[in-house]
Amino acid sequence: MFTKPFKIKSQTQLKGSDRKKLRAELSKMYPSLTAEDVNKLVPSKEDVTLIKMYCHRGESVSVYQVQKDPMFFMIEREKEIYPTVYMLWKYPNLLHTFTTQDPVIDVLVGGADLMLPGIVVKGQLGPTAYGKFEKGLPAAVNTLENKAPQAVGITAQSSMDMYMSARRGKGITILQVYRDHLWELGSKSPPPAMGPAFSEPVPQSAENLGTKEEADVSDPAKESGTNSPSELADDVEEIKLTDGQSPDSDPGVDMGSQQEEEAAQVSGPEAMDRLLVHCFLKAWKTSAKKVEVPILTSNFYRLHMVPACPDGASLDIKKSSYKKLTKFLNEMAKQEIIQVKEFPKGVENITAVNWVHDDLISFVVDMEETTVKQVTNSGARTFTPPQIEEVYQVSGDTLQFYKANGLCKGDVLVTKEVREIVTSYIKKKGLQKKDDRMVNLDPVLHEAVVNRKEGYKEQLRWDEIFSRMLGKMAPAIRITRPGFNPVIRKGKLEPIEINVAKRSGNKKVTLIYNANIYGIDEAEFAHQIQVGVAASTSVGPAEHKPQGTTQVLVQGNQVAFVSKLLLETYHIPRKYIRGMELAAKGKKK
Repeated sequence: MFTKPFKIKSQTQLKGSDRKKLRAELSKMYPSLTAEDVNKLVPSKEDVTLIKMYCHRGESVSVYQVQKDPMFFMIEREKEIYPTVYMLWKYPNLLHTFTTQDPVIDVLVGGADLMLPGIVVKGQLGPTAYGKFEKGLPAAVNTLENKAPQAVGITAQSSMDMYMSARRGKGITILQVYRDHLWELGSKSPPPAMGPAFSEPVPQSAENLGTKEEADVSDPAKESGTNSPSELADDVEEIKLTDGQSPDSDPGVDMGSQQEEEAAQVSGPEAMDRLLVHCFLKAWKTSAKKVEVPILTSNFYRLHMVPACPDGASLDIKKSSYKKLTKFLNEMAKQEIIQVKEFPKGVENITAVNWVHDDLISFVVDMEETTVKQVTNSGARTFTPPQIEEVYQVSGDTLQFYKANGLCKGDVLVTKEVREIVTSYIKKKGLQKKDDRMVNLDPVLHEAVVNRKEGYKEQLRWDEIFSRMLGKMAPAIRITRPGFNPVIRKGKLEPIEINVAKRSGNKKVTLIYNANIYGIDEAEFAHQIQVGVAASTSVGPAEHKPQGTTQVLVQGNQVAFVSKLLLETYHIPRKYIRGMELAAKGKKK
């Protein structure tokens, strides 16, 4: 992105309020940063400059420069903040890191992306060789010689797709790299020496070298016995071959190693075939273990096989050699694992399962390969259900009491924490006599639990003190999701609202509101409904609702399916869903 000169549009100093917003955005994007870290990155008393620029491809980018060094940047169309190498040198463990050979960095500076053959894999090539992540994850790139990050980008594939691709294709889309024009905008300091990336030497196997192109004999890297950039980054975009050689030239590395053969065998339709069988067997040993048969083949695939898919992979029957679910399940029936029958005409059902089949008995479920309950479709990201807690905020008459216990205005507590603090305070102050149910009130506790109109009260019962304390605190809801700062919403939490409305021609539509409050991607949610009920969907501003509210619109009365999707797939508690009773009722016979 910054490998060619950019055009600066404007430069402005950040105000105090803007710095506060920037700190909040950094904390949200990178939860591993402490409050102290964020304050150091965006200091209050030092110069922080916002530089707006246009890159050579037309991208609009905002760069934040702290003193002399650009520390992070935001691509306007994505609204996500990415660190520069200057920032990563201070926090080298901030991002998931990939390792390559040192000469490959020169290729990246020329504008290339990092391809899979250029990534060094430690140990055997397996499903977790690259880690566990989704496509689009911010990532750093370091070298074997120095673990200080020298490039920043985003993953072009998920970890499972990288493994299934047999080390072919793009690995990291590079955004910023050491020695590019954004680096030159700063102090131009070199990477700090942080030692080798791995504590033990990595064997120079075919997996870590890629396809080796012939190099010019005068190449110093060749003469010294090290590997040249073209040897290490085969298939890297924009690489130039010497002496007019083509990519089809004779490789100088034996690609016949066992791991490479295994990787080659699972590419293309064969890889998807294996994944289908894996998810099929895993489904019968997990979620479908107690399923009642007969079951529709489409429901079995959607409700059991898809959720059994390992993290980072996605099932797509069209990419397999079977092309259709019917052919795949018929093959499983030929192997006598299941029985498939068509009844009524045109509707296929799984009618029986052979639980003593050797394949089912020998299959071992890896519980770690699917770490979270997820919503999966083509390109969908992993969804982790939010943790919703009813909490109470310190406010009003209780403020002085909680200040005496080391808390501040606006702090949130659950009921158990309130009880523990009150109990500890009473025991510490000696306000209760032994074997006495009544508690003496000191001035601080009296102000917190007694209304002014009641006058002076000398004693109250334990249960009264707790109920009065909770009654005087402001109720709120705390929504927590991994990777995000907890969200506190004052008052009651708005439930996900499902309505059925009529449109012209007496046609019915289903409207869903407030899904985004619970961390649900509404566009992805709409696509799930579209696939599940075969009806058109749309996402847009809600009518007759507060400004900023969005709605998901589905053709027809689809309340039953939407409710099941929210409960079973997104795992939203039933009490936070309103309108499930509007589901269409079956016709009377």
